Formats: sequence, structure tokens, C-alpha cells
Amino acid sequence: MSLPGLWISLAILAGVLMGLYLAFILRAANTKRTFEQLNHRYFKGLNYLLNDESDKAIDVFIQLAETSQETFEPQLALGNLYRRKGEVDRAIKLHQALIAQAELPERYRTRALLAIGKDYMSAGLLDRAEVLFSELVEIEAHTPEALHSLVEIYQQEQDWLQAIKSASRYQSATNRNMQIPIGHFYCELAELSVNQQDPDQAEKYLASALRIDKKAVRSHLISARLSQQAEQWHQAIDHYAAAIEADDSFVPIFIDDMAECYLALEQGDLLEDKLLSLTESYHGVSPVLTLASYYAGTRGDEYATEYLSQQLKKRASFKGLNALLLLNEQKLNEIEDDFAYFEVLKELIAELLKGKPKLRCRKCGFGAHSLHWQCPSCKHWGVVKPIYGLESE
Repeated sequence: MSLPGLWISLAILAGVLMGLYLAFILRAANTKRTFEQLNHRYFKGLNYLLNDESDKAIDVFIQLAETSQETFEPQLALGNLYRRKGEVDRAIKLHQALIAQAELPERYRTRALLAIGKDYMSAGLLDRAEVLFSELVEIEAHTPEALHSLVEIYQQEQDWLQAIKSASRYQSATNRNMQIPIGHFYCELAELSVNQQDPDQAEKYLASALRIDKKAVRSHLISARLSQQAEQWHQAIDHYAAAIEADDSFVPIFIDDMAECYLALEQGDLLEDKLLSLTESYHGVSPVLTLASYYAGTRGDEYATEYLSQQLKKRASFKGLNALLLLNEQKLNEIEDDFAYFEVLKELIAELLKGKPKLRCRKCGFGAHSLHWQCPSCKHWGVVKPIYGLESE
């Protein structure tokens, strides 16, 4: 290349570099001005927020959300904060403003949709939330979170078939075990079929529950109840035995019903053997009380009292002591001096047991007087069980 050509090439290159440099300077200046404007408006909104002027703050943040993608993350987080504080209307407005942005990237849009869906759930607008989460699942955006929320929605709506479908998809997407809740969803469907006097359909749902969760004690108990209602005592006993094998912590819930089946078959000896076996494997007082009641009817109160007294030395329980007093109530009534003490003791025990929960959630500690298959507090399934201890089992 000749010397003049070289100089021309260098001049062109210098011109290009100068142009790029000037463009960078201008862009930096514009960006700086933009961020200065954003910072001013953002801190103005924060100032309103700190001064408890939420309405003014939300107006500022909505304007920011509608005009700037740079503030997407803090705006999204702020909306979530509003939701957690219970200010769902403000959360919805803020998240809707984010979606209203022109040319909002798809990754931002789907995150905002997920947030609005949660807002709607908090507001109790389950139908709107369901539509949004279903859309996210369909486009395969934030699928695990959307499916998890759909499972919650369908549980609240008691749409158990859809709950099963969403929970199964959630399990596939995350590898998280959903067998226990899905088993309970089938049991819920079985209960509905029982109420609709369709035992055949109920049995199909119960079989599905056991295929999903082999330790679905609830399924065995529903089947036992159906057999008992049909006076199919042997089948009922088999189901109760399966329930004990699946989870013996529920023994206090059904032990008297199981005893009724043996007695209906006039198999008192087998009942005694079963209860004696249970007292060895199960450390609560319920099998002892059921056996003491059986002894009272077959061998007399004195024999039952002796048996119960010996057992209470091994497993102290106010529940057992109360049963012992009731066994001897008639005898004590005949002794005027002892009767007064008996009444005082009976009232004291009644006061001790009054208001005490019989069951407790093994997850969150929620106390209950009756069985809830789903904990009303933490929403886990199959975790509310009888309490062991002096005041219960």
C-alpha cells in the first residue's frame, strides 16, 4: 500500500473510533440523566412509604413501573412485600403496572404474572389466579411454582381431580414426593362418593389411594367403615388390621369400632388376644381402656378394675384414671364418706382434661379436639395425630 493510501486508511479508522467514543459519551450522559430522574422518583416514593403515606407512594411506584425496566426487580419485590403485609390491592396495582410496560421482556412478564397470580390467591380471587397459573404452565414458564399454586387452589376449591392432576405434574417437574397428599385427594373423592351413596365408586378411589401411597391409613379406615356399615365384619376387621400396620398412631381413633366388629361376630376371645397384642406394641392407653371395658362386661367390674389398675402403673394417664373412677362409681356411691372424695377427684380430673387437645399436628404443633386429615394451620396432610402423654394417650 502506498503512503498516501495508508494515511487515508488511518484517517478513516480514527474517524470511526472518534464517532464510537462520542456515541459512548452521549449515551453515558443520557443514561446518567435517566438514572438521576429514576433515583429522584424512587427515593421520593420511598420517602412517602417511610412516612406511612402509602397511597402517594404507590402512585409514584406505579409510574416508575410503567416507564422503566431498570426498576423491575425492586418494584416486583415491593409488590410482594405489600402482599405479605396484607395490602393486596396495592400489590396487584403495582404488579399490573409492571406488565403494562411497553416492550417488556418475556422473562419479566412471566415473573410479574406469577406475582399477580399470588396476589389474586391472597385476595381470595381463586378463579383469576387459576387462569394465570394455568397460562404459565401452558407456556412452560415458572412451571413448578405455578403447579404448586394450582394444587393449593384446587384444594381450596375441593376440586380433587384437578388437584391430583396438578400434584402429579408437580411431582414429575420437581421430583418432590407428593404421594401422601395425592392419596388423601383420592380419599376425599371416596368420601364424596360415600355421601352420594356410591360405595362402588368409593372403593375404586380408595384402591387408587393405596396404589399411590401404600401406607394410606385413611383409605383402610374408610374401607373398614364401609364394610362395617354393610355388616361385613370380617372384611372390616381386615381393614382395621391393615390400618394398624400402616400407622398405629391412629389406634385411638378406631379401636372401639374394631372391637364392635369382633363382638358382632361373638369372637370375644379373638378380641382379647388382639387387644393384649396391641398393648405390647402400642404404648398408649387406648387398647387398655377398650380391654378393661370388655372385661367389665364379661368378667365384672372388679376384674376390670384390677387389670386397669395394674396397667396404669406402667402407663400413667388421666384418661385411664378417669375410666378407673367410672368403673368404681357405683361401688363408691354406696360408701357415703368415700363418695364425697370421689366426686371431688372426678371434678378435678374433668377440669384437667377440659379443653385439652386430644390430637396435635406433628409438623406445626396445632392442637385439635377432633381428627383433621389436613392440618388447618400448616395444610400438611396426615400429620394431625393423637397425643401421647399424661393428659391423653
